[in-house]
Amino acid sequence: MISSKRISLALAALVLVVLTGAGSAFAVTTPQFNVTTAVPFVANTGRSEVLGQVTLTADITCAVAADGFCVSTAGTIQVLYVGTPIDNAMATANIGAQNTNGIEVCENIAAVTTCNLVGTYITPAFAATNTTAGGVVSFGVKGGYDFLAGDQVVIRGVRGQIDLGPGNVVGTAIFAQLTTSPSTIAGFSPVQQEVGRSADPLTMAFGAFTILQCRPGIGDGTVTVTEGFNTAFVDQDDAGAAVDPADTQGATLFPRPLFSPRPAARTAKNSRINIVLTGLPTGVTITWPVASDVDSGTGVTLGQLLIVAQSVSGDQVTYVYTVPDQAVGDINGEKFVINVNAALNVALTGTPSDFGVATAQGQMFDAQTATSQPRYNHPLEPVPGTTWLTVAPCTTNLLYPWVLNFANADTGVAISNTSADPYGTVPQTGTCTVNLFPTDKTTNNGVSAGGAVSITTAAIQPGSVWRTSLSGTPAFAGLAGYIIAVCRFQYGHGFAFITDNFPNSPVTAQGYVALIIPDPVILTRRSAAVSADDINFGFAPYGEGLGQ
Repeated sequence: MISSKRISLALAALVLVVLTGAGSAFAVTTPQFNVTTAVPFVANTGRSEVLGQVTLTADITCAVAADGFCVSTAGTIQVLYVGTPIDNAMATANIGAQNTNGIEVCENIAAVTTCNLVGTYITPAFAATNTTAGGVVSFGVKGGYDFLAGDQVVIRGVRGQIDLGPGNVVGTAIFAQLTTSPSTIAGFSPVQQEVGRSADPLTMAFGAFTILQCRPGIGDGTVTVTEGFNTAFVDQDDAGAAVDPADTQGATLFPRPLFSPRPAARTAKNSRINIVLTGLPTGVTITWPVASDVDSGTGVTLGQLLIVAQSVSGDQVTYVYTVPDQAVGDINGEKFVINVNAALNVALTGTPSDFGVATAQGQMFDAQTATSQPRYNHPLEPVPGTTWLTVAPCTTNLLYPWVLNFANADTGVAISNTSADPYGTVPQTGTCTVNLFPTDKTTNNGVSAGGAVSITTAAIQPGSVWRTSLSGTPAFAGLAGYIIAVCRFQYGHGFAFITDNFPNSPVTAQGYVALIIPDPVILTRRSAAVSADDINFGFAPYGEGLGQ
């Protein structure tokens, strides 16, 4: 009897313990949320990048409604974007005008979705502020709601100033952190999740080209703009749609609030590319193509870059991104090639101001200001700029085989610019670099007296003759040797005149016409061909063919 009684008491105590434990396991009164996020790539130089949405889902322990397991308490929930300021001042969400400028706080409770309005749990009284710790979205919540497992609260459309936070370093994760006030009104697992990862939004590549002044219509350059990640370029106009198709509630974890105000055509709000040329010769004018080639990236998007504006000389140009379907653009990496043709897009003046080298760089645009949409703090890249356009003269290369100013002899030298003629030739103005290679005057055995001595003439105009004498040129006085004059124009011709009895009246004199070296600029080298046919067909069997 005693043993049976003891067993009964023990069983009763065990049942009490189990029931007590069960009660403690299920008597959860504070809502518990599982935190998930979207993790889009964002431009590391962006000032208006949309961060991934944050979704709070009521935990399975909340079970069913009206069971008392997850009953809400009034207060506020804060989402801190750690170290990253936020700025939605220029955006408007897809639900219409409202003072939150693109940020949406939504609840999906009992299959009913409410955004930025009084709901079962959320209140519309929320704010977006910046603190030293980062941007904060804070919203109110009501008490008394008994959560059903799977009920959700969503925070989305927040635009981060990525370049002002840790994300300015490519590849850095950006985090959102959840807190409440009072601190006991909700629990989150985990309390911090990634909402973005920074990346360079574009890569610029420049296909270099050279234009010879005497052949101004020959030469082609390219600018290739490659999207850094699939969603880097955004078309807000999308065939006149009222909203960005990626901003449809429930359709994506990465909605993008549109820029505001919303014009009938929002092309001006699309992603832009700015191209800058440094060192463009003052005589060169580039008229940029109105459009790039159609996208040639990883998929078929039919996107293009369209010209917005350029400077008078063409040393700066802005293109805007456009695509028929932004949703297609978002799943493909896009690449655009801008073709610049010498004949169609480049104008020269035919003067020495044409000559020079321009380097090229590009950046995401618009540059960040208080009102620009979109806005970036994107440096020009690559650094240093890539050599892109070279305008070089077609040259006349004149050889004077023998000049001297010693032993009572002197040499006069003349160069004619005959590009002015009755045949309609394009006139060319240019300087000549006159290089005298000195020979040792103490021997006739062909001994060099050192490196070339050079002077550069003033600009020699078409229809004029430049002339000098060795004795009258301080750098050449007292020397002997040969001259190679490199003249930056075509149709140059030379003459030399040697006299004795210098500096008195000459007794005898001898003149000759300078030889012409085939243009090494056009041939890319000095040719040893002996005839015009040899030059044309690339044969150079011996010697060097010179002549007028």
